Amino acid sequence: MAIMRSGILIEKTPALTGIFQGEKHPYVHCIVADAVDPQRRFECRVLDEEDIPVAVGQLLMLEVIKVVTDRKNSSVRFDCRFVSSDKTHAEPA
Repeated sequence: MAIMRSGILIEKTPALTGIFQGEKHPYVHCIVADAVDPQRRFECRVLDEEDIPVAVGQLLMLEVIKVVTDRKNSSVRFDCRFVSSDKTHAEPA
């Protein structure tokens, strides 16, 4: 079963590139307010997208494919795939 995360898009930086599983991929860097607890934010890379069709302030749903823990900076980041921006299909993670 896939892990899903949903929330309100707070910030996005499109048209970036990075290495994922040894290969170069386009991605969008996002900061998202969690759907269940909006005070909690999470950072993610939405892989294989130049941009996502979601504006800041809109709901989005992502499928988590990898959790990256940076112990040095005490942070966690999610590598994800874009699923939806449709509020009728988004469920809190």
